[in-house]
Amino acid sequence: MKTKMKLTRRFFNVLFMTSLFFACSPEDGSDGAIGPQGEQGPQGEQGASGPAGTQGEQGEIGSANVIYSGWIPSEFDNNIIATSDSFLIDAPEMTNDFIEQGIILVYGRSTPNPITNDTDVFSLPIVFGVARQQSYYFRVEQAGELYIAMASTVEGQSAGVPFFSEYRYILIPGGESTAGKSSSLDYTKMTYEEVAEHFGIEE
Repeated sequence: MKTKMKLTRRFFNVLFMTSLFFACSPEDGSDGAIGPQGEQGPQGEQGASGPAGTQGEQGEIGSANVIYSGWIPSEFDNNIIATSDSFLIDAPEMTNDFIEQGIILVYGRSTPNPITNDTDVFSLPIVFGVARQQSYYFRVEQAGELYIAMASTVEGQSAGVPFFSEYRYILIPGGESTAGKSSSLDYTKMTYEEVAEHFGIEE
């Protein structure tokens, strides 16, 4: 009887151990610690530089580089008896660089029409025909001095009553050509309104 009880108890012990063995799973174990990161490998050689891009076109001269005067009152007499006359405008910004390499533009503005109050602006030099028979031009003798001149277009005739009452000069730095050889724009062939709009010149 005792022997039978021992066998029965041993059978249950074996059965219990077997159930424990199959109940455990390899996935139930705790994760191991993450190992240290390995050293970074050496950096590869830098590739060759690509070809340089084509150079862009040169931009137009900005208005920040352009100098312009206000409207300067004429110093001509109301009726010039001589065949020609001139007066001097002080232009301290007109340096030798502007004279030798830049562009000097001069404009005359007419006396306002007594009825409409309209004015006309023309680029100098200009020659008026039969109705007025006058020519207007400017000359530069040295830095800082700009002369405005007018003359009769008829030999021996008085210059008469001036058409313009005000004048303005505009100085454009070098790098542009009045003949249009180094620029797409020829400012001498543009109207005053076109030049003023192009450079943002205020009245």
